[in-house]
Amino acid sequence: MERHWEDYAVGEQWTTSGRTLSDADIKLFIGATDATHPAHVDSEYAKKHPFGAIVVPGSLTVGVVDGLVVQNLVGRKVQIGHYGYDRIRFLAPVFLGDTISVIAEVVETRERNAEFGLVVFDLRVMNQHGKQVAAIRDIQMVERVRT
Repeated sequence: MERHWEDYAVGEQWTTSGRTLSDADIKLFIGATDATHPAHVDSEYAKKHPFGAIVVPGSLTVGVVDGLVVQNLVGRKVQIGHYGYDRIRFLAPVFLGDTISVIAEVVETRERNAEFGLVVFDLRVMNQHGKQVAAIRDIQMVERVRT
């Protein structure tokens, strides 16, 4: 998918491929961030936690979502930049072994300058059971067609 800013239309939707979250993902994430809350690393603590099992850190979930967006929604030959998130909500826990995918909808496009436009996506992060686990408003800066 090599699309310029002008190629995106409000209302378009896509579903990304899926990604299964593993214990190794959490360990690598903790190694990079030192996010060692016991709900993410201590199975005995997690059993007593309201979710009852180890949960994937929310920021790791967002990072995986970002990867799914890059792999599935924006091209590699067209220049892009992540402009930011306007909203992130965690609606349900993501557990070890869960597979998440994203239903993305273009909700807005707007000009930024002569080189780039902004594409605003509403991202519904779904688990393998069809349950929505997160809602994200994601803004990507996408290269415009050069005239």
